[in-house]
Amino acid sequence: MSDVEQIRKQNQRTILMLLGAFILPLVLAWFVYLNTSGVHVTNNGGHLITPARPLQSLALTAEDGKPFGFSELKGKWHLVYIGNGACTEKCHAMLSKMHQVRMAQGKDMSRLDLLFITNNKAEQNNSAKLAGQYARLSVLYIEPGNAQQFTKLFSGAGNGGAKDNIYVIDPLGNLMLQYTDAIALIGIIKDLTRLLKNSQIG
Repeated sequence: MSDVEQIRKQNQRTILMLLGAFILPLVLAWFVYLNTSGVHVTNNGGHLITPARPLQSLALTAEDGKPFGFSELKGKWHLVYIGNGACTEKCHAMLSKMHQVRMAQGKDMSRLDLLFITNNKAEQNNSAKLAGQYARLSVLYIEPGNAQQFTKLFSGAGNGGAKDNIYVIDPLGNLMLQYTDAIALIGIIKDLTRLLKNSQIG
């Protein structure tokens, strides 16, 4: 074999390898998309929402009265607790669980923020107190006019309705995991540790 032919074959192999590197992930992603739908249980007890649910139409109000929407979610991972009314003992237990999950991430904890979403406007008076108890926690409010839209986004995402569950939102603003109040703390820690370790975003 001449040097020219050898170089040509090496170039062909290089081109094929590059094509494979670009095409194979797309093929695998398409295969997963076609063969997964609904909600699947993770090894650690969470409910994986497939395909992930975009939250572009999410419309909430922040503690300062300003609108909070999809753009505020982008760029970081979020743990979200959806309460029903005031933050009761159960609510505090769930917020504490999320806080511990975040702290357990060590050097990666800065990549994870916490959200408490409630339909109780009176919680605005307690938002500073809650933020003081749980680092990186924001309290958000569901305006009455947005309640139906909000319920549609979160209800049926996994096991049960929207209230009293913990959700995971990825840095692209997609709802991707749900945990009921019965989930063990270590289960969420394991899932989030794996997600942050393997993710190249957020």
